[in-house]
Amino acid sequence: MKRLLEGLAWPGTYWLLSLFAVGTVEAVGTPPVVTEGSKPLKVSTYWLEDPDRDLGEREVYEHDLRYDVAPADVDVVVEAWLGAAITQGAEVAWFGFEGSFHFDNLLTRDIASSIYGVADRTGVYTALHRTYRVSAEWATRVEACRGRLIC
Repeated sequence: MKRLLEGLAWPGTYWLLSLFAVGTVEAVGTPPVVTEGSKPLKVSTYWLEDPDRDLGEREVYEHDLRYDVAPADVDVVVEAWLGAAITQGAEVAWFGFEGSFHFDNLLTRDIASSIYGVADRTGVYTALHRTYRVSAEWATRVEACRGRLIC
């Protein structure tokens, strides 16, 4: 988990966890309500334009959770935010390292190692340890979520 935390601290002055959620704007346009885990200092929300409409009428939003110190309970935070995103109505949600998002490689096998949590109606799944994050099993899980999104 140490490498995960190092990757989340890439700006050098704070820790950033990036949650991506796909669904209707009503379901994903605002951060989910989360009661468990360390509270972020700030949450910034961004709409990510889908110019080719790969997601059909659905929208994708990024919610960046900013922490001054690494959350000691990062596992609880990731699971709670993913679960809350699905409960709020997201079809698919995931946590990925900063810079991992691009519509051309949306939840593909190529970027699976940059994704450390995914959720859909079947459940919440995490890959907080690098060994699992680079496994074929994890890549298959990530691709399955992609299959639920691409029109």
